[in-house]
Amino acid sequence: MAGRTSTSVGVAATMVILGILCLTFFVLTAVFFGKFNDQQRMVQQLQADQAEIIRADERRSDTVRLLVQNAKAAGNKSLVTFMTDSMGQVMERVTGNRRDGLAELNRKLEGVSGADTGSLLSVIAARDSQLSSLQDNLQRAETARLQAQADQKNAADRIKLIADNHQRTIDALSAEISAYRAEIEEYRRGAEDYKSRVDQTLGRERTDFAETRRRLETQLAKVTDEKIILENQLAVLRGQKNLEAFRGRPEESLADGEIISIDGASRTVGLSIGAREKVVLGMTFAVYSDKNAIIPDAEGRYPAGKATIEVISVDETSSTARITSEVRGNPVVRGDVIANAIYDPNKVYKFVVFGNFDFNRDRLATALERQDIETMIASWGGRVVPDLSGEVDFLVLGERPLLPPRPAQDAPFEVVQEFIRRQREVERYDNLFRQATSTGIPVLNENRLYTLTGKNPARAR
Repeated sequence: MAGRTSTSVGVAATMVILGILCLTFFVLTAVFFGKFNDQQRMVQQLQADQAEIIRADERRSDTVRLLVQNAKAAGNKSLVTFMTDSMGQVMERVTGNRRDGLAELNRKLEGVSGADTGSLLSVIAARDSQLSSLQDNLQRAETARLQAQADQKNAADRIKLIADNHQRTIDALSAEISAYRAEIEEYRRGAEDYKSRVDQTLGRERTDFAETRRRLETQLAKVTDEKIILENQLAVLRGQKNLEAFRGRPEESLADGEIISIDGASRTVGLSIGAREKVVLGMTFAVYSDKNAIIPDAEGRYPAGKATIEVISVDETSSTARITSEVRGNPVVRGDVIANAIYDPNKVYKFVVFGNFDFNRDRLATALERQDIETMIASWGGRVVPDLSGEVDFLVLGERPLLPPRPAQDAPFEVVQEFIRRQREVERYDNLFRQATSTGIPVLNENRLYTLTGKNPARAR
């Protein structure tokens, strides 16, 4: 019984102890489970926080491991501290403020050429290259500026030298001008004195002129009356002289010789005149049947001869000529007479030659060919004089000179001078013709001159 009670007590105590132990274990289990849950939550939170900093897959990358090694080597720093310090150092080197982040860096790099596409080092290298190029350009510009300054100084020196020389020249000219002014002033005073004396003399002369004019007007009235009487007498005498002039010279004075022999084979003739009668080689004659055939018509035109001849050899008392032209059906025969208006062994005929002539027969009459006519007349014994007078035998007129259109008011001086010269030639041509016709001097044109001299004109070119 006692034993059974002790056992029961022991079992009860054991049961109590087991209950207490179970309770304690339960309590501890509850406590430990709660703490385990707290640790689990803490671990999850730490894992989440750590994932915000670095993920598990990133920790296994070589770059992160290298960064971790560099952090430990830099004083056993954590990766975040190492990267924060590195970022601060980079920002301090780049922007100058270690607190700047990537956003501030991008904002500050806005507008920097090349920063949005390349690295900062390439941008810096490009800027360094540009800076070096700009420095080179600046150096060259500075060298050019110095050279330009030197050139400007040299130019200024040259200009100063020129200005000094110019000023010296001006001073010398001013001195000469002052001297000239003094001389001119002296001349002016002399001219004024002379003018005063001239005015006084002019006053006396005007008085004398008025008196002389009254006397001359009285004499002029008397002379005018006498002139009218003389003009009437002159008109009568001039009419008689014109009739005599148009009748021409006597035919025996126009005929200079005759044909004494004929050679039909060589077309040459013998003439009754030679060196004694002043015949020269090249002289031409017109051939007429007799002296009566040389009489001019009512208008003073001499008829053409039956032939023309040219002297080819000259003897003392005779000469030989070749036939240069001959009228068909009227051959040259012995006894025909020859005539040349310029030639006269006993007299030198005087000619006035003016106008434009076509001596070379190129259908272009010019004033220069007038010299050929004058040379021909002189070579045959005639004499050319410049103006008409009572001793002139013939007036030879070529074509009338052409008068160009009157030049404009602003025409050059040479053009005006040439117009005046030609105008005077036309006036002289007309005056010579009027004077010759009014005084009865025979007027010959170029063809009439050839007719009377027997010259065979050159063929037209």
